[in-house]
Amino acid sequence: PASAFADLAHAICLARPLTVASPFTLSLPFDALRRRRSRMSTADIQAWGAWAAQHPVAIWTVGLALALAITLSVRAAARQAVPRCAPWLQRLPRPNGPVALAGTMAASAVLVLACAHALALLAEQWGGGAATGWGVLDQSLADTLRATASVGTLTFFARLTHAGDTLTLAVLAVVVAAALWWRGHRMLATGWAVALAGNGLLTRGFKHSFERVRPVHTHEISVADGFSFPSGHSSSSMVAYGMLAYLALRLLPARWHLPALLLAAATVFTVGWSRVVLQVHFASDVLAGWLTGGVWLASCLLVLRGARHWHRCRTVAAG
Repeated sequence: PASAFADLAHAICLARPLTVASPFTLSLPFDALRRRRSRMSTADIQAWGAWAAQHPVAIWTVGLALALAITLSVRAAARQAVPRCAPWLQRLPRPNGPVALAGTMAASAVLVLACAHALALLAEQWGGGAATGWGVLDQSLADTLRATASVGTLTFFARLTHAGDTLTLAVLAVVVAAALWWRGHRMLATGWAVALAGNGLLTRGFKHSFERVRPVHTHEISVADGFSFPSGHSSSSMVAYGMLAYLALRLLPARWHLPALLLAAATVFTVGWSRVVLQVHFASDVLAGWLTGGVWLASCLLVLRGARHWHRCRTVAAG
């Protein structure tokens, strides 16, 4: 397992940085992993998956710490980059409202197209015959968890996974939308509703496009039906709690910004890993769900920003 982890880390380091030259640049990390796979035998991947499945709580703890560390690092990098980039951004031409909105919508379309291409590359790992790469890891995790996961572990993660349930997010959607509308933030309320509803449609469309069968789970602690790829819980939690963090940044005092970001990151990772431990999703389903939700969240924030700029231009013109 140690050698497999080292090879995986090295493969990630070999991945070329993404550029904006093509919507298909999201495939580059998968290309690097595919090139490196020749040095990672199937036995190594299976051993790593089996070890992770035998220590689900430890993996959750380490992953949680890593998610929080990444969130802190990104926030610190963003805060340092803003003052440095501000002089350059001020020199750029400022488009009018309709142009800004059209530009953000076009950028969102490119992101969704890139997401679909990345999901297709990931699906190649388990489709079309013998599984390779992620497909081997998926099966090793699912088989070992089915054989070794205790009732206590399954019950614990079954409680955590409720944060991404449809009922939980539906109640959250109604409460937040009503609160935003009542406080006069009607554009934010509309953006919030569109983000959650649109993610549901996008995820359902991907599920019916790939039609992946869920892993076998014999316990009755948590049951799920329908297609597996990508994970609806993972994508929905990414969009819902990511949007909540964005709303906190927009509307709450500065002292609440960091806690909101950390809580959102922790919840998103917890929901995703719980789906793997409960054996209702493969690990690549969760990865695809995070990718789908992250891309849709970014698209919604881009369009929301363009819509705000358009609204300001119309207000100034009318005044």
